[in-house]
Amino acid sequence: MRSIEKGKQNESLEQSIARIAYAYGFTTQPAAIPRRALVATSATTDQKTTASSALVNLAQSGKGPTQSWGVSRKGTGTLLSFGIFSTRHAIAPAIVIKTALSIVDVAGFTDLSVLVSSVGDAESRKRFTRELGNFFKKHPEAIPEDLKQVTPHDPDSAYRTMIMRNDPGAEQMPRSIDYLSENSRKTMLSTLSLFESVGIAYSIQSRLIAEPGIESELLFAIEGTNKKGERVRVASGGRYDECAKRARGTQAEPAVAISLEMQGRVDVDSLDDEPACFIVHVGDAAKLRSFALLEALWRAQVAVGQALMLDSLRDQVQKGTDSGSKYIAIIGQREALDHTAIVRSVVTQAQMTLPLEKLAQYVSRGHRS
Repeated sequence: MRSIEKGKQNESLEQSIARIAYAYGFTTQPAAIPRRALVATSATTDQKTTASSALVNLAQSGKGPTQSWGVSRKGTGTLLSFGIFSTRHAIAPAIVIKTALSIVDVAGFTDLSVLVSSVGDAESRKRFTRELGNFFKKHPEAIPEDLKQVTPHDPDSAYRTMIMRNDPGAEQMPRSIDYLSENSRKTMLSTLSLFESVGIAYSIQSRLIAEPGIESELLFAIEGTNKKGERVRVASGGRYDECAKRARGTQAEPAVAISLEMQGRVDVDSLDDEPACFIVHVGDAAKLRSFALLEALWRAQVAVGQALMLDSLRDQVQKGTDSGSKYIAIIGQREALDHTAIVRSVVTQAQMTLPLEKLAQYVSRGHRS
């Protein structure tokens, strides 16, 4: 077990990953993704995409939003995958991205950046593919020799190959984000707006590629500098609606997932501790405030739970009680504005209002007593 400087003193990387995963709602045991599930569907499919699609295929259908995570081996390395299913809420991509960002941060990657793009829905992709075909007809000089026979019947495949190879002609090609349908444009803008609201800095990277039949709409990636000083793409993900439909039929609900690559063997498990505090929100402003609070708590070594994917106050409180948490912190519209929380003891039902910056110290002291 490897120890890290960040996080809890003498806490291993695996323990930190479990704490982070739990904080962002991945509370179940991680699924073991078999190596055979990592077989690429095409030459342009990377293993992070394959791992995410494998997690989507393993996910069980349920009532309402569900979250799951998984682990797979890539040579001597490890792939961690996180997915949220059966919701179109823009907070789902934010949750999986923040989970991955937090893990690669404690793993020692620096100068992290989030890249975002979109390939849109079926209508958008049809427009884009048509424009690609027109581009290749008008600019045959941009086509590499080994792809000249591919572009007439599969321009999208040629496009993805050129992007993967960093071909000089790639920058001249059309961009998928310029051909989004109105619905896809709204989806992307609402997601970016939420990212800004919860403090996820991002940049548009129009050359992120999607695997046909697997990914649709949003695409995202995380780049960082490793301990060798190399700039690497450590995580990638997006919407896996098409993959979910293939696995569970045309009525399958939306799916969003991300996979990140770790060096060496990482043996992860779910968090053993009961959460010291469970956060409950009332309203959208409180949901965003709660989301931002999670990082402050897990970085303070507080085991924290939440129900961001639920809206019913009763359901959230019940989930908090069932979690075994000693305290439930309730953030409503007023508290969101005041940067406070109503902290209730599950045992005595006594409650008090605390500034958010004092919450970690209060629940940590009470959890140890």
